[in-house]
Amino acid sequence: MKRILIAAVFCLAAGPASGEAPAGQAYTEGGYFSVVFPQGWVKKEKALGLSDDEKKVYGTEFFGPVADGLAVRIGVHYYAPDNLVQKTPEKFIKLHSQSALGINLDGKVYGKVKPGKAGNYYAKVFDRKVFEYEPQNALHPKKIHIYESFAVVPVKNGFFVLNYYAPLDMAKASLKAYESVLSSFKPLVR
Repeated sequence: MKRILIAAVFCLAAGPASGEAPAGQAYTEGGYFSVVFPQGWVKKEKALGLSDDEKKVYGTEFFGPVADGLAVRIGVHYYAPDNLVQKTPEKFIKLHSQSALGINLDGKVYGKVKPGKAGNYYAKVFDRKVFEYEPQNALHPKKIHIYESFAVVPVKNGFFVLNYYAPLDMAKASLKAYESVLSSFKPLVR
């Protein structure tokens, strides 16, 4: 009996069996949304500046694996009506799905905006390939290619944005984590 108990403890400590999805970290942002982030990812601390209530944008980001000094990130945010950042889901999509100047001089790649899902809810989804320079203050920084994906969920009172950010060489490996977050998304504001 003692051996069976010890074996059971080791099996539980080993985690889920091969093929099973690992348990995640359930997260609820006030009365705005609930979602499940990947187990082991770390919540970003709030930055200095305007509060969520002042901006009327509520949400968080979680950090995952790191490459080239940049972490893979998954964020979920609710943009309330009359927020200070983006007035409508259409304006958010326009700003992030194409070059800001209308011409793409720097080689960024923008995907088409398509219908999609976040949880059981209609979304407009798109992706883009951009880049960052690290370290930012260096004389000769390294150009790092970044993959980003967005799901914008319009609701009667505002909209939600779920986004994925990853260095290109890690993007495919962590994409399932983002897809898992998307499928767990539940808006609490409609």
